[in-house]
Order: sequence, then C-alpha cells, then structure tokens
Amino acid sequence: MQLSIMGLGGLLAHYEGVCGHPSSEEKGKIYLRAAELGINLFDTGYGDEVHIPNELKGTDTNYHFSLKVGAPKPDDLEDLVDKKLKLLCRDAIDILRVHYYAYKEDNQLANRIVDLKQAGKVRSLCMIRHTLADQKAYAKHGPEPDSDADLVIYNYVCRWQETGLEQSDKMGQGVLIMKALGGQWISWLDKTQTDWQKTTPDEIIGLSPRGEGISSELGLIYPIVAGPWHELSESEETGVPTSKALSWVLKNKAVSSVLVAVASVDELEETLAAK
Repeated sequence: MQLSIMGLGGLLAHYEGVCGHPSSEEKGKIYLRAAELGINLFDTGYGDEVHIPNELKGTDTNYHFSLKVGAPKPDDLEDLVDKKLKLLCRDAIDILRVHYYAYKEDNQLANRIVDLKQAGKVRSLCMIRHTLADQKAYAKHGPEPDSDADLVIYNYVCRWQETGLEQSDKMGQGVLIMKALGGQWISWLDKTQTDWQKTTPDEIIGLSPRGEGISSELGLIYPIVAGPWHELSESEETGVPTSKALSWVLKNKAVSSVLVAVASVDELEETLAAK
C-alpha cells in the first residue's frame, strides 16, 4: 500500500471530545476535502466512520481504511471486522490495529487475526504502541516480526522512539505515527505558548479541558506534550502552524504516514500545508 503522508485520524478526538464535536455535515466535508487534498488513509473505529461519504466507500476506490479494535475478545473480532466492512462497502480492512500487549498475551487473538488475513478480510496488521510498557518494548526491540506495521507515539518534543523507528526502517516494516501534534489533551495554542521549563506535570490539569480527568494519565501525557514546540516557528511568524509539526515528523524516513485528527476543514488544510 502506498499511503498518503497524512492519514485522517478519528474525528471524535478533538480535545478528547470536551470542546465539542463538529456537526455531521462538517464531518462529511472534512472527509471529502481530505480526499481532494490527496489523503488516501482514513482511520475508523472511533464511531465517526458513520459519517464517511459514500463517494469514499466501495471496493473500486484507491482509498485505504484502518480499523482500531484495541484489545478485543478473540471470538468478537470477526464480527467487529464484518460490521465495518458492511459500513464501508468493502471486502477487506486494509490495516487492522491491535494493542501490542493484547496480541502478545492472547494466542487466540493472534490466531483469529491470521484467520482473517487468510480469509481476505484483513490485509495487514498494525501494533498499537500506546502504553508505556509497549513503547519501551518497541524502543528496545523494534517491531513485532509477525506484524506489518506499528503505530508509534512520536513528535517534536517526544523523540525517544527513534531507536525503534530505525529498526523498523531496517526491517522494512511500516510505521504509522500518532500524537504528532502532541495529542489532544490540551490545545495547540497552549502547547506552543506554555513555558515548559516552568510548567510541572500537575499544571497540565489546569490547561486541559478534561481537568482532573487526566490526572491518572499524567505519566503518559507529560512527555508527549511538554517541550519547546515554539522552536518550530520562524522568526516572522506570530504562531506555530500545525503543518510545521507534521513536516518535522515526516523528515524521519521510517515514517509511512501520520494519523492526525481534525475538527474542521480549516484545521485539516492548515496541517496538510506541510512542505
């Protein structure tokens, strides 16, 4: 599969949904505009796939669809895939995304995935490296040999996955990137204008729309959002466009595509202005 440099992430993820979701009409416009701009990878599994326009569905298109199933029960997996295939009017899911820890701990799940690939319902398997333990395993050992790709946290201020990315590149494994804009726990403006040399992890709670709701996740969140995002700006700029963050990630030759969630056509166009 030849993937576009940016894939359209789950549209529900706009500041974790606290700041409100785009209307159904706006979501449809985002999908269509993304396709016009050359995006050919669309992420599903968050619920917003019901708003994918019919123009992007079907088997006679050049679009690719990723499906996040997380850590499903093995006996439920095929039903989950079948429901998405029916919605998308397709024969196969291009990229099935499963949590790395779930795959490693459950042989039955791994076997079900093999069955789905052999049946032609799944084209490729991608390991989600979201938990800290799964990230450490990737940084130390590189990609899982049985998978086709990994979904990795990597951005301008959170770079410690580069050793894993190097190993993926050597092995010819695909790499999808998440959190390229630092995640959506706090706004892009706060990320780029906060003095991170003086800001503690606990102060992120005050910046996040979710407030105390992120307290249990601070160990994961802080390294992803905290750092000198302002360095991405140029002297004549008054702010930091999100396209600069995407451009920086794409300089790494191991990266196949970057999944970015947006909440409007304007956000989409700003981010995809990456050069």
